Amino acid sequence: MTACPEREDRKVKKLLILLFISCLFIPISPQTPHANMELKDRGEVFGFLKEAFQAQAALSEKERTKEEIDGILSPYFSKEYQKDFLKENLKETNGKYLTYASDFAKYYIPFYRYSNNTRVVIKPDKIYVFEYFPESNEGPVGYKSHYEGILLENLSGVWKISKYLYDDVPEEVIKESL
Repeated sequence: MTACPEREDRKVKKLLILLFISCLFIPISPQTPHANMELKDRGEVFGFLKEAFQAQAALSEKERTKEEIDGILSPYFSKEYQKDFLKENLKETNGKYLTYASDFAKYYIPFYRYSNNTRVVIKPDKIYVFEYFPESNEGPVGYKSHYEGILLENLSGVWKISKYLYDDVPEEVIKESL
């Protein structure tokens, strides 16, 4: 006994319609909402930096391939910044990679308070975010008073963290923020 061709055609049409309707419900927006948007004010910049820090922190959760790591970091960090961050913090285990937590790991987003003490200077193609950290001799890591910050640059229309600023925030930017 053979199947009726009309019945088979209806099944195929129903399947195609169902597939089309399902595609309408797939999210079109990127998984990282701040990664490709304009950063016009300090709230948007802070949101972007918090997401970037979460991306960095996610690398300590489980072992990953270099491709997975690139996919996690690339919405937020320039290729050069990623290279420096990974060189400093990435450890290979069983052919996969992982970062380990530390009180003072280079190239992580600084532990900002995200308060009025956190300065944001927005220029057309650069954004400086920095904070003054007074001297501390408490805890396992001590440090002298310094400014610590991040430089974001608009690279081909996309904001990326491009440089870690440890006591090298330009003086004119500090003055502009006051």
